[in-house]
Amino acid sequence: MVAFTPNLQDVTLLSDAIKYITDELTNAFKCNQLESVLKKYHYPAIEKTAEPYFDASLPNGKILVLGSSSCTVRHLEATFKALGLADRLEYCLDYNTLKRYEFERLRNNRHYRLIIVGPMPHSTQGTDDYSSVITRMESSDEFPKVVRAMNNGELKITKSNVKAILTKEKSSGFIAA
Repeated sequence: MVAFTPNLQDVTLLSDAIKYITDELTNAFKCNQLESVLKKYHYPAIEKTAEPYFDASLPNGKILVLGSSSCTVRHLEATFKALGLADRLEYCLDYNTLKRYEFERLRNNRHYRLIIVGPMPHSTQGTDDYSSVITRMESSDEFPKVVRAMNNGELKITKSNVKAILTKEKSSGFIAA
């Protein structure tokens, strides 16, 4: 067995990280935000005190498509219409508009059932301490269910992957027609 011998740089980094996280937890405790910070770190002992957002939202709620799209709005509308979801589509596909999009309005908003996300600016509002607003929404029970529109391992909104997402969510009963 090989013994682990940390170098001084690793020990310093560990010490700094412990101090940073301890300070963050202490401040969160003082501001009554401890649970949300612990969730951010995926702390396993946090019990769910409320039902997740999507359990209480309506199965026939709005479906929001966010991100720069390679398909037109007409294609999205046709896809939703073909699946009996025409009146449920909302979208924001403009890259520059997404920079200023108020993602916070989606938080605890029971009118939305599903958010399909594609490529969007990293410099959007509402990322908090997360690497992206997508990760923030995925990490919180306060936002609707988020599904990434993927194509060949990359975020990309296409007619076919939107159709596949909607079909899957419809067949699982998560969204109603």
